[in-house]
Amino acid sequence: MKILLSLFGFSIFSLSVFFGLDLLGAQQLSGGEFVALVIAFAVLGLIVSFSSEVQEFSVAGNIVKLKEVKKDADKSIDDLKKARIGNFRFLLKLAARFPGGFGSGSTVDDRLNDFWLLYEQILESNDEDDLKLNIKEVSRVLLNGQLNSIRQNSDLVGEKYPREALPEPNELLLVAIDSESVEKAAKRNVYGGDIVQIKQALIVGLNEYKKLYELHKKCSEI
Repeated sequence: MKILLSLFGFSIFSLSVFFGLDLLGAQQLSGGEFVALVIAFAVLGLIVSFSSEVQEFSVAGNIVKLKEVKKDADKSIDDLKKARIGNFRFLLKLAARFPGGFGSGSTVDDRLNDFWLLYEQILESNDEDDLKLNIKEVSRVLLNGQLNSIRQNSDLVGEKYPREALPEPNELLLVAIDSESVEKAAKRNVYGGDIVQIKQALIVGLNEYKKLYELHKKCSEI
């Protein structure tokens, strides 16, 4: 790191000399202005080169303390990250709450769209590791809700799995689209009794369940 800073500082000085000579040759600068320019950039180059060691420097009588500036900047960044994570924790709790009104009868839990949008923001902010336990808790709640949405459209799922069960996705698939189970749902006039539509809706719901299940498993790993 120190070598890179030294090279960068030297580059600043070299470029200032090059452009200064060019301006001097074009009579854009006087000899005195050229010297002042070179000295100013030489000092700047030295400050950059030894920024890890320089404690402070003065500009027009004003003292700039590099270490304190860096410390304040690091603290501000840390405070912002803590505030962001706290906000995500709050939003995750909200994502697990049931929406008002009656269920839509869909095979996809009404809360999932908002949850996945929130999860994408967590990934973009690189905060998944800090929120792993929170995501695990919420994904468990949503898995139960998603299983319930599937249960309403497949009779055998309701008969085989209790409320708190989290069956493995492939196992759940075989149970949910069982022909006898789908036919029972059709007799209850689910999706107007259309067996093809019931199966298509179940596949959508099962895919959502699998996606959630994999996320929950990922967040359960130590």
